[in-house]
Amino acid sequence: MIQVFAYAHVKEGYGDKLLTIWDTYSKRQKQLSGVADVFTYDEIPKALRVQIWNIWQECFGDSMRAGSHNPAYVELHKRMANELGMLAFPPTNHRILDADLIKEFFINSATTREALDMIDMAFRYAIHMHKNRRWSDAYDAELLPLEAIEQLNARLLQHGVGYSFIDGDSPQLIRKDNEHLHQEAVLPALCLLHEEGFAGADAEYRKAHEHYRHGRYKECLNECLKAFESTLKTICSKRKWARKETDTAKTLIDTCLTNGLLPAFMQSHLGTVKSALESAIPTVRNKLSGHGQGEQPKAVPEFYAEYLLHETAATIVFLVSAYKHLE
Repeated sequence: MIQVFAYAHVKEGYGDKLLTIWDTYSKRQKQLSGVADVFTYDEIPKALRVQIWNIWQECFGDSMRAGSHNPAYVELHKRMANELGMLAFPPTNHRILDADLIKEFFINSATTREALDMIDMAFRYAIHMHKNRRWSDAYDAELLPLEAIEQLNARLLQHGVGYSFIDGDSPQLIRKDNEHLHQEAVLPALCLLHEEGFAGADAEYRKAHEHYRHGRYKECLNECLKAFESTLKTICSKRKWARKETDTAKTLIDTCLTNGLLPAFMQSHLGTVKSALESAIPTVRNKLSGHGQGEQPKAVPEFYAEYLLHETAATIVFLVSAYKHLE
């Protein structure tokens, strides 16, 4: 199997640090209710486990220094083993460092559920240590907890693993599909595109998520618009409404609304709906990535790309649902 190594800037980190990642993992997608989600939830690949262990090392520091065991790993080992119902991680040899026991078990032996529990406990423990002023540079720790969390979330996103760690009053690891927009917009859009034969739009929308995961936000906006336009074109083709391959989003919207895509009782709202559809997806994309950027390069903020991913999903659900109603 050939692995492709792609260099990607994810986003700027804290201070002058720039978080960069190498994509060394072949993306895998699982089937969920007959359609593949853009995230996977039931596997933490070994490459990702190694990267998370490296983050822990930078966060908690060296396993020992000047003959002294790092107490962070000693306590982490005790807490993790206890919560997973073990006296200690194998092999139970007192001469082996606690850090090595954690590393070996996490990377090579832990089930997905155990690995997720260990991730959750480690980062919550890091935050607890920092808030209680137990943080020390005695073991050459390189990352503060929030910096470590930023790197964790970037790695999870890179591998398409559907979890993220959130800080706040109750810091914890959460599933992406627990986020309202992902559950209520992205998944329904994927299901509709898969079920209704919108193959082109489906591929483009998934491509938009891939660009987003790798920090390519301009490309993400372009694929969002492509998916939006492909959905409109497919509806026109299936209903045999006249259109051209060169039709823009505005023209396609006019065609769909003129041919009664919306139920008759909603005709009075056509102007409002048309305005919303025309302005939501195409305008944001056109202003930020669709035209020449001039003398100064345009930087597309992450939050714009995230917004447009969800806006595209919601609009696709709306359009395909209206098409199904006509059927």
